[in-house]
Amino acid sequence: MRRLSWLRSLSARVVLLNTGITIGLSGLMILVLCWLAEGFMQEHLDDTVLDEIRILEAEFGVDGRRGVQMLISRRLTENPDGRQAYLLVNEDGQWLAGNLPAMPKQAASRAGWYELPTLHRAADATLRLRIVRLIDGSRLAVGFDNHEIIAFVNALQRATSLGFAVTVLLGLLAGALSSRMTLGNLDIINHTAVRIIDGDLGQRVPLRGSHDEFDRLSATLNEMLDRIGELMASVKHATDSIAHDLRSPLARMRNRIEMARLAAPIDPAAQQDLLDELCSEVDRVLTVFASLLRLATIESGVLRSGFQRIDLRPLVDDAVSLYEALASERDISVSLSIGLPATDGGAVDGDRDLLFQAVCNLLDNAVKFSPDGAAIAVTLEQVQGQLQIAVRDQGPGVPAEQRERVFDRLVRLDTSRNSPGYGLGLSLVRGIARLHRGDARLFDGAPGTLAVLTLPPAA
Repeated sequence: MRRLSWLRSLSARVVLLNTGITIGLSGLMILVLCWLAEGFMQEHLDDTVLDEIRILEAEFGVDGRRGVQMLISRRLTENPDGRQAYLLVNEDGQWLAGNLPAMPKQAASRAGWYELPTLHRAADATLRLRIVRLIDGSRLAVGFDNHEIIAFVNALQRATSLGFAVTVLLGLLAGALSSRMTLGNLDIINHTAVRIIDGDLGQRVPLRGSHDEFDRLSATLNEMLDRIGELMASVKHATDSIAHDLRSPLARMRNRIEMARLAAPIDPAAQQDLLDELCSEVDRVLTVFASLLRLATIESGVLRSGFQRIDLRPLVDDAVSLYEALASERDISVSLSIGLPATDGGAVDGDRDLLFQAVCNLLDNAVKFSPDGAAIAVTLEQVQGQLQIAVRDQGPGVPAEQRERVFDRLVRLDTSRNSPGYGLGLSLVRGIARLHRGDARLFDGAPGTLAVLTLPPAA
């Protein structure tokens, strides 16, 4: 069953496919190699026959027919194995010298070449023969057989076949080892996933330190699991916060309704006041739920599909202009400083409404917690390749140990309990920032608080 499971795996199919391709290419390479080698040696054999004919023709020019006969006899004496063939006949076709009984009668093939059975007693080759006419009318035939070519090609085929077999075996072995390593890495990831499914949410895929594709995949999965853990912790915290913050208004609403139900008939004015108070409590609950739903939508990342290229310069300017009027009621000044070149609008890829809301939330907090007559400074600049929107107020500030906690849902510090709000403003700011691949953080404003929204510039 394990073997069948391996054969059904993707890595096994990839190994078999690669092995099949290797076999096909290797076989084709062997065929081409043998064909080229045989063709080269055949040309060399033909050149040898032609060279021998030229030698005999030169001998005829020196010593005539008798010289050719003597040279042929010497050649046959030196090579009596029948691998070479000679024949010299006069103009009437009478035999004069050689080891061929007569001239071949079939028509010449392959551009004037004759192919005859070899004279060697083991008929394992073909004789390549060429016939020429000498000046005196006699005819000369010279031929060599291709025994050496056949032997060489056979040896080459045996060697390449052995190499081919070794290549296939090594390919299969390397593929199996590679597949085993791949399946081993996948088994580790799968085992970790199963344990997480079983409820052990603290499990993480172990890293081997090799920095290969599987290590990078494991690191990405671990980051994803960490992010999921953060979201689950945030949801749990939000649930606890909702239970804590909404219990009181809901309890007050129920008590008022119960008191109104049990009390004697009340006058219309008191009844109207009760209804107004109940509507206010309901509106507060609905506002909190709407903000939580919006924050959940932002953190899900689905809004990225609608991102467009926008400029931060006019966006920040509009937000500052909006809050200047509200701040002026308490004699608070709001100044804007842009540290970008005049031609640089601070372009980012994002959602304008969401980014505008994030800047407005920072300004709203700054105005809310600044004393009368204070000054709020807003800056837009590029720092270390990132666009940065900073809002500095002169309020009471946030303790260092609380600067991360205030970004959680429905968290309100003791210093802000008497201020209007639901503790979701900074949560929305960070959610919007991270939706845009950025971040939001608080620093000591010395005095007050410095809120910084960082965003990556448009690509």
